[in-house]
Amino acid sequence: MIVELIIPIETLRGKLKEDGYYFRVFKGKQIVQRNPTKWRDTPARKAARERFVARYARKKTG
Repeated sequence: MIVELIIPIETLRGKLKEDGYYFRVFKGKQIVQRNPTKWRDTPARKAARERFVARYARKKTG
């Protein structure tokens, strides 16, 4: 989302506070975005990863 700052600061970068948003500049415009969610390894993801490895993994040669 493009934002217009009303405080007397030209640009903001990074987190201003721990509210789930961060600021950045893209192509000269000030943008605010949500922080990405932290990746968590669930049992279902781990099982899917193990199935993938069992099916497609190859032994290293050489």
